[in-house]
Amino acid sequence: METREWKTGKHFPKEQKVPDRADLLAALGEYGVSEANEVTLFDTTHDADDVRLNFIVDRKYVLRFVKAPDLSERRFAELNRLIGRYRACGILCPAFLPGLDGRFLHAWENLSVYCAEYVDLKLADETEIADKDAFWDDIHDFEARFAERFRDFDLSDTVGMYSLFDLDPYDAAIGVDEKQQNFNALVKKLNALDQTALSERLSARHDAVRARLYAIYRELPRVFVQDDANESNVLVDENGRFAGLIDFNLAGTEVVVNTFANWSAGDYRITEKEPIGAAVRLESALREYRRCMDRAFSFYRATAREREAAGLYAWIAMAVQWPVFCFFDAALDAGGARRDETLELLGLIADLDPDSLRA
Repeated sequence: METREWKTGKHFPKEQKVPDRADLLAALGEYGVSEANEVTLFDTTHDADDVRLNFIVDRKYVLRFVKAPDLSERRFAELNRLIGRYRACGILCPAFLPGLDGRFLHAWENLSVYCAEYVDLKLADETEIADKDAFWDDIHDFEARFAERFRDFDLSDTVGMYSLFDLDPYDAAIGVDEKQQNFNALVKKLNALDQTALSERLSARHDAVRARLYAIYRELPRVFVQDDANESNVLVDENGRFAGLIDFNLAGTEVVVNTFANWSAGDYRITEKEPIGAAVRLESALREYRRCMDRAFSFYRATAREREAAGLYAWIAMAVQWPVFCFFDAALDAGGARRDETLELLGLIADLDPDSLRA
């Protein structure tokens, strides 16, 4: 067996045992694979409670050794149904493979083991993409068409990563959704900077938006989606075009317009660290949001209630979705002109009427 880069990463816990070649062959045998000529290990472990060892076998299979207590036979079956929908739409996605005993999940030491197909295409973060804006437009166009085709169809009990109120498996351990966590941290930082008046304005707007959403979100159409399309999970063809998706760990049921709002809102030109003006950043975000939502709704037939809710979800995303929160947090820590610009921008967001974002 030839191995390449068979070493764990910096986050891999020292006390965790690593499978050897005999262990690997035994695990593959559970799935009817009798040989492995070339094996590459990619360790994407986060910490001792989130171990992820990914063995690429002969560029045909991915054998994973993970610590993930939320995995179940039912979960793998529903993910394969979702993957089948993507494939029916022409999107390449690797399916999970049942073992010879019919089970997807097996055990090794203290880890769970499962096997999936390997799709031999490059990822977006490994590819020079000439026009990234057009590339992501293609992905989002597909997502909108997918939502139109599969709204409220065969939904998962697991909610998606963007979900508010209902908690995905990672948020459930904390007891609050991620955006609420982010907002709490933002308010705490503002108060520590003696920006109490601003934190109170933001909190008043935030709480009012959440209250309106809470009153209607259960009525909104949903879709079961992969929910984590990013450059490390998107496959591209030889021409650098969107071809497929991998990594369905975060797949779940999501309010359709919430997914749209999260990939449309919050483009404050965050890669530009030097101040360019709070009003300039907000106008950039609003312009891109409206462009993306107009495009999404050209493929997805939204109800009036959904269009109202889209603006509410967008306000939350513009205030505290993860990349935006990280941008604000770093700028507030930086001090000086960056902090001043960010404080002004947060004030503009506090004053932003969510009904002006109605899509």
